[in-house]
Amino acid sequence: MEWLGALFQNGPDIIRAASETGLGIVALCCLVIGCAGVVYLARTRTSHPWIGFAIFVMLVLGSLGLSVVALYTGARRPLALGSATAIAFKTPYYNEQTHTYRLLDATVTNVGDKLWRELQERPDGNAEYYHIVKAIEPDRMLFVRRPPADGSTDSTELIVDVSRSLLCYRDSPGTATLQCPYALVSIH
Repeated sequence: MEWLGALFQNGPDIIRAASETGLGIVALCCLVIGCAGVVYLARTRTSHPWIGFAIFVMLVLGSLGLSVVALYTGARRPLALGSATAIAFKTPYYNEQTHTYRLLDATVTNVGDKLWRELQERPDGNAEYYHIVKAIEPDRMLFVRRPPADGSTDSTELIVDVSRSLLCYRDSPGTATLQCPYALVSIH
């Protein structure tokens, strides 16, 4: 039943998107004809069976057409980084014994109140950091590292760049050079 609720909540947006495409206009016409046919069938006591079948086909074609338009419109919608809950990325790991690199999984997870937890699972011990959201732009999110409990300062910034599919960091806001060893995998 969630899909039905989502359909009614996003109905005006779907109709607006459908009216901008040829497939959407055909789908809307099929739905209107199908709904008018249902009203006709409800008012008449007897009708030909082919009329009922034609109305059913119109309703199915209209619904499928609107579904395709809704999916296409949803795919074109820009990603809202402010509503993200987890960011998965790959981090390089250099093994000194074998002199090889390999990519390890890592995540930055929203733990609430603008606080995010970065966890890099490594064979030689996990790395865990906490970041606070500093700024959110349309295709970038900027984090600043939360100060440690011992009172020392850590001004490292983490930048999520969706347009280039990278996670970068810099030692302080005044540093002009970004270091980008991380590859963005997904944003949930």
